[in-house]
Amino acid sequence: MKLGVIMDPDGDRIRFSDGSMQIPMNYFGAMALHFLHVHKGIQGVVAKSVGTSNFVNAIAEKLGVPVKETRVGFKNFRPYMLKNSNERAITAFEESDGISLYNHTLEKDAICGLLIAIEMMAVTGRNLSEYLKDLMDEFGYYYPDRSGIAVDRSLAGEPLVKKLSVLKERYKKGTVLDIGGVARTVWDVITVDGIKLVFDDGSWLMIRPSGTEPKVRFYIEARTEEGKKAVFETAEQMTREALGI
Repeated sequence: MKLGVIMDPDGDRIRFSDGSMQIPMNYFGAMALHFLHVHKGIQGVVAKSVGTSNFVNAIAEKLGVPVKETRVGFKNFRPYMLKNSNERAITAFEESDGISLYNHTLEKDAICGLLIAIEMMAVTGRNLSEYLKDLMDEFGYYYPDRSGIAVDRSLAGEPLVKKLSVLKERYKKGTVLDIGGVARTVWDVITVDGIKLVFDDGSWLMIRPSGTEPKVRFYIEARTEEGKKAVFETAEQMTREALGI
């Protein structure tokens, strides 16, 4: 069995590999939820930032675990990490490679991620990529990614937020969009941080203005690797129409 990890210098972000594939937190956080709930019997909720893969949502739904989607930023998980919380997180994680676990620190912790990965392998007898494939075969395949575009510097900050706010009025539940030549219906709209449109096949796009830079960030997820391009193109088209560029 093999395990390799990359941590950042201050030890709060981690990414995994087993020699077969690299496993980002979008996937590993979902694996940690499944492991802690199914193999360790820990009860509670799962907390994730809104730009994080919905792979964990699919797992949580079948396991009967509530999902709490927060604004981007690990500090937003604290209400679910406190020991006196009525809704304690089994795991809390974000797509930018931060994670913490039940009864652990309120901050993201790479060492914690490493230790649970080792325990996962010891208990399941599987490399991480094998465990991930087992879960995807059971709960579905998800392909997250992110990108963005730069805009004129005069739009940085509040002007950009204001211009993009029209998206919340234009796109409601039930709206049908053409994504790569396929009609997709908006199944859910989440506006805790920008706007996130979840489609009827489980794919989604999120458009979020940067609070400090003249940029618009796109977080997307497709159900096939090939499908990502069309979702990105839709997010960019929506953004350019809203900004009039």
